[in-house]
Amino acid sequence: MPDTERPDNARLEAFSDGVFAVVITLLALDLKPELTESARDSRTLLWQLASRWPTYLAFVASFSTVLIMWIDHHGILKFARRADTPVLFANGFLMLLTTLVPFTTSLLSAHLMEPSGSMAGALYAGLFVLINVAYNLLWYLLQRQHAPDALEHRLTWHYRLGFPVYLAATVVALWSLPLSLALCAGMWALWSANMRPVHDGV
Repeated sequence: MPDTERPDNARLEAFSDGVFAVVITLLALDLKPELTESARDSRTLLWQLASRWPTYLAFVASFSTVLIMWIDHHGILKFARRADTPVLFANGFLMLLTTLVPFTTSLLSAHLMEPSGSMAGALYAGLFVLINVAYNLLWYLLQRQHAPDALEHRLTWHYRLGFPVYLAATVVALWSLPLSLALCAGMWALWSANMRPVHDGV
């Protein structure tokens, strides 16, 4: 169960929250119109905006992912008894990888409908492989601070599941980008369903 008597880790949480906020802001910057000079009437304007649907799709997917990551991060920090040096470095590694999400999102949206989309998708999914490694490392260090219970064993299984699934999504992207993104979306759905017991402490 989460340790309700843990020391205050406000600085760790505040730093992490700031990073997540910046990442989400950077995701929105990729939504700039980039219209041509021909967009001089309403119909052409709407058509050019609609033609950028890959950018909107990538934005919504990545925004949802970062939101899930933030909520999940908030939940697992409830298990921290102290923000010691290993935990701080592991959390910093996770934040480093999180800041790369806007880059891979922009890459995916720009190449989604191109032959290079498979490689862009592999890089997008590959980043989540590394992010999953970072989450597993942080979770391992938090677990070392006390004896894990049934809830924590369940969370451990979910974190470990992410690595092979994201790795498969990375490889599959080279042949089928839709299937790769579907695998990623499946993991996001799992994380979302997994959040309730973490925050309820059941």
